[in-house]
Amino acid sequence: MNQPGRAFAALLGSVQGLGRRIEISHERWRWWWGGASAALVLASLPFWIGGRYQPRSPVLPASEARAAETQTEASARRQLASLVPRGVVVLIDTHANRLKVLKNEKVLHEAVCSTGSGTVLKDPDTGRIWTFDSPLGERQVQRKTREPVWIKPDWAFIEEGQRPPEDDRQRRDDISMGRYGLYLGDGFLIHGTIFQTLLGRKVTHGCVRLGDQDLETVYRLVPVGARVLFY
Repeated sequence: MNQPGRAFAALLGSVQGLGRRIEISHERWRWWWGGASAALVLASLPFWIGGRYQPRSPVLPASEARAAETQTEASARRQLASLVPRGVVVLIDTHANRLKVLKNEKVLHEAVCSTGSGTVLKDPDTGRIWTFDSPLGERQVQRKTREPVWIKPDWAFIEEGQRPPEDDRQRRDDISMGRYGLYLGDGFLIHGTIFQTLLGRKVTHGCVRLGDQDLETVYRLVPVGARVLFY
């Protein structure tokens, strides 16, 4: 047995020795000190774990414990409140294909939309691969424009079995994106569509498509700089 272990054994023997009967003559009370007394004394002492001294953590009175709990809860509520988006925010549910515009947690507008299909396209000549997902996470409206023009990238031609043109004028498309565009960076936009019967489906190349009336409303409600949250 190591030295701390012997010390603990001696302490235990001393405490158990308190189990003798004590007579208090003037009140003729008899107190029996046994295992319960020893346990009570031990409970008030530091203890040994693995041969090492471990001081006991102080136990707070009930009132102080409740105050500490209340303070912790209040701190958590403040932290949660700081995470609630303020101002105008656009929420895009890429699974349900739904778009919401909120301002200070109040819903201003809801709409059916279309989001990324998740399909993969490979260029048979170069082996280049594109995956048509809508981005998850946070974006920001970088700019807005009326009558947006789409400069078709290579994949738009490869998808149709065509070779991408060298003349950029052949890439210009001023019809497919509708009357309004909200640019989110990296080629992603909220825009209109000529395929309105496909709204509510995952059919896009990553952009968010809206019907004409919904697009006009979103364009009016959402300012440049607004946060757009995809999930």
